[in-house]
Amino acid sequence: MKRRYLFTSTWVLLCFLCISCDKTSKPTVEDHIAEEIPSKPEEPNAPAEPEELAPLTASDIIFMNSFEDGHLNVWDDWDGNLPPKTTLLKDPGPFNTPDNHVLRLLVPPGRGNADVVKVLPSQHDKLYARWYVKWEEGFDFRAGNHGGGLSAGRRDLLGVAGNRPDGTDRVGVGFEYSPSTNGKAFLYTYYRGMYMDCVDPNGTCWADHFPCFLASRYCTNPAHKEKVDNPTPRLEAGKWYCVELLLDMGTATPTMEGADGIISFWIDGIEYGPFENLWLRTTPNLKVSLFNAALFHHGEHSDVGVLYDHVVVAKKRIGLGKVVGE
Repeated sequence: MKRRYLFTSTWVLLCFLCISCDKTSKPTVEDHIAEEIPSKPEEPNAPAEPEELAPLTASDIIFMNSFEDGHLNVWDDWDGNLPPKTTLLKDPGPFNTPDNHVLRLLVPPGRGNADVVKVLPSQHDKLYARWYVKWEEGFDFRAGNHGGGLSAGRRDLLGVAGNRPDGTDRVGVGFEYSPSTNGKAFLYTYYRGMYMDCVDPNGTCWADHFPCFLASRYCTNPAHKEKVDNPTPRLEAGKWYCVELLLDMGTATPTMEGADGIISFWIDGIEYGPFENLWLRTTPNLKVSLFNAALFHHGEHSDVGVLYDHVVVAKKRIGLGKVVGE
């Protein structure tokens, strides 16, 4: 009799243990509470790995220059690209290559500009441009500036500022830094639908910022604001960056309705965009036609410049590596 009681007690205990360990049974209250405890969030602003891109073919490339020619004759500047504003220097460059050469842009003291301009051999509705850039040691990112990039329209309209384009004349997208934030990168963009800094209805405007990290009265479109989990970096002197820019002119429309233009950019393979549904043009004849590398200063600035290397303009994403023919 005692043995039967002992056996029964042992059996009940084993059944209880089996039920407690059976995770397919209905959760107990304690299990449910444990499942509701949130897991540790991922670290913010952790960039994704750069995507793998298919190599470009020769037919994809519209223009490229790695500054190994010993001259700047392939560029179409009206000022002749004269030193000291534009100079070819021996420098290891972004790939740490012996006997490599780079372009140096240097603005003389005070307000001024240094640049090289390429009128592309063909015009396109959509193009990418990629280049490597380094601001020299001692560069002052608090100095007002403008940079270069892709543009649509006539050569003589490059650099026109202070008014809204009419949709038939020009689009300009320049990669630069914000002096008010001591170096945050963004795109300074003139286009038909611009709105952020327009002081009157007659078209007096200064360029839109993409992404927009200005005051709320400027950043009125939430889609154009800087993403909290993916802010653009503050640029640093003495460091090579790979910058890539997309300008997709989209459909030509008489109004903003139906506009689908796109601009975007990548820094070291990380995308800060895209910015979509932009009203870029009213006629299909306005196409991407220019690339320029530029440094413009509004006033006093440091006495060092910026270096460029491995410029490529193409129909497809270019990415971080060298391309065919370089």
